[in-house]
Amino acid sequence: MSEGLAGLVAVCAIAVGPIALVLALLNARDRRRDRTVAIVLGVFNRRLSSVVALEVRARLLSRRTVAVLDMSCCSGDVWPTIRRLASVLPPDVALVVLTHLDGSVPVAVTLRRPAAQPA
Repeated sequence: MSEGLAGLVAVCAIAVGPIALVLALLNARDRRRDRTVAIVLGVFNRRLSSVVALEVRARLLSRRTVAVLDMSCCSGDVWPTIRRLASVLPPDVALVVLTHLDGSVPVAVTLRRPAAQPA
């Protein structure tokens, strides 16, 4: 009787284990994306958040997350906020800014977190 029960438990573990692993990875990816969205929207005020488009990408098997900001409709007064955002993002989040520098040529700018200041 115990051998049959042990076999049933082993078959269930083999069948359910991969599904549980995929669900755990999906949950972790979604939490990384939600965390990044919360950080980005926390830095922007209401006026700026209505003119900046945000897309957050996170891969299933990587801890890296990419926040893409489309600032095609923004003026130059948003850059101090973008610099502040780059300084508060965690190291595993890349910030890519899409903009038009002279009004016609699209440009992608990647900002990195500043290096730690020596004490």
